[in-house]
Amino acid sequence: MQSVITHTKMELTLFFRETLALLFTFIVPGVSFVVFGLMFKTNSYDGLDYFQAYIPSMIAIIIFTTAFFSMGLQVVIDREKGVYKRLKGTPINQNAIFTATIIKGFFAIYVGVIEILLISKFGFDTNLTKSPIEFLISLTFCSITFFSIGFLVSSLVKRMQTALGIAMVAMYPMMFLSGATLPLEALPEILQKIAVFVPLTYVVNVLRDGWNGTLFTTQALGDMGVLAVILVASAIIGIKFFRWTD
Repeated sequence: MQSVITHTKMELTLFFRETLALLFTFIVPGVSFVVFGLMFKTNSYDGLDYFQAYIPSMIAIIIFTTAFFSMGLQVVIDREKGVYKRLKGTPINQNAIFTATIIKGFFAIYVGVIEILLISKFGFDTNLTKSPIEFLISLTFCSITFFSIGFLVSSLVKRMQTALGIAMVAMYPMMFLSGATLPLEALPEILQKIAVFVPLTYVVNVLRDGWNGTLFTTQALGDMGVLAVILVASAIIGIKFFRWTD
C-alpha cells in the first residue's frame, strides 16, 4: 500500500508539471465549454437543452484527453526515458505503478468534471443532474474504457513522438465527429456514418444518458455494450503487447 501511495504522489507531481497534459485536460475543455455555451446556450439538441447535452459532452472530451495525453502518452515517455527500468531497483513494484497511474487518471477526470460543473452552476446558472448515481456509474465506466484504449496505445507504441502523433490525429475525429462539440445531426450524412466508428461517440451517448437519468434504457445499454467490447478488446491486446521497458 505504501508503494502505491508513494508512486501516486510522484505521478501527480509529474502530472502538474506537464504543460501539455494540463492544457488538454483542463484548459481546452473548460474554455471550449464557455465559448460554446455563450454561443449556443439557447439551442436544443434532440430534445435536450444545451447544458443537458453538452455538460456530458465536455466531460467526454476530458476523459479522452486524460486517457491519451495524461496516461497513455505519459507511460510511453516514462518508458522511453528509462523511468520504469530505474524503478526496478526500488521497493515499488509494477502493480503499484499501474494502480497509481489509474488513480492519477481518475483524479484528473474528477477535477475536470468539477471544473465543468462549477462553470455550469456559477457561470451559466444552470441546473445540475438529478441522477448523480447514474451519472457517476456512466462516468466511471466510460473512464475505464478509455483508460484501456490509452493503455493499448502505450502498449503498441514505443516512442513519444509516435504516441503524441496518434493522440493529436485522434483528437480531431474524437472531438468533432462524436457529437462532443458539434451536433451529429448537423453534420453531412457521410460524417454521421463515420461517427459510428468513433469510440467517443458512445461515451458521449452514455454520459448524456447518465446525466439525464436514462442510463438503463435499451438504447443506453446498446451504447454501453459497444464500450464493453472496446474495453475487453483493448485490455486483451494491451496486456499481450505491453512492456515496461524497451
